[in-house]
Amino acid sequence: MRCMLQWVRSILFQIIFYSWTALLCILFIPTLLMGRKAAYLMPYCWTKSVPFILKWVCGIRIEVKGLENLPKENGYIIASKHQSALETLMFHPFVPNVFFVLKRELLWLPIAGLYAWRTDCVGINRSGGAVTMRKMLNDVQKNLKKGLNLVIFPEGTRTKPGTKKPYSPGVALLYEQCQVPVVPVAVNSGYFWPKNSVRKYPGTAVIEFLKPIPIGLHKRAFMNELYDRIEERQDLFEDPFKEKAKC
Repeated sequence: MRCMLQWVRSILFQIIFYSWTALLCILFIPTLLMGRKAAYLMPYCWTKSVPFILKWVCGIRIEVKGLENLPKENGYIIASKHQSALETLMFHPFVPNVFFVLKRELLWLPIAGLYAWRTDCVGINRSGGAVTMRKMLNDVQKNLKKGLNLVIFPEGTRTKPGTKKPYSPGVALLYEQCQVPVVPVAVNSGYFWPKNSVRKYPGTAVIEFLKPIPIGLHKRAFMNELYDRIEERQDLFEDPFKEKAKC
């Protein structure tokens, strides 16, 4: 019975989530003509409201730690572990002027892609090679100089809890060329919102901002520092379902 109820709540969330997302995208269409600040209202309202829906429908609460570690000056990089879609929702309410580096194809999504484009998200062709990297770097540098804050996922894709993958050298390139602090982020969201799964599991999803890595490290030293800080914190997250089987 409990498992059946969990399935029902998960499916209900999916229906509400996509319906609410579509409604907000339509309601805020006029802001697409008013500049970045106005267009930013849609993702901000979306990311403020979805956690509320997630809590009351699926029983997933979100706990944010380490906000004191965010630099006081805007124009920095957040390098986050990526375990679920939850990470795309959790930065706008807490980090000002967020933009993402994302797959170029996401900019082509109907209406939603326009919001990503209008809020200065940077699309990247993963098979584009050096030319794509140079363009991505130039676009990111322009945004950082405007006081926007970049969110990037160094692993490049979502990973299951307990899984460790090499980090993309692209984050080291950004660190070296942009000369801004990088804030590592650890999460345990994959336990509650698993990758490629409709089913959600109740509990407390944690997103934790760690101490920023200052400017000036060699690329290799930076990559080691970033990896160690995030993965060491990841190892401290306990599996909430270890003593009881998921249904």
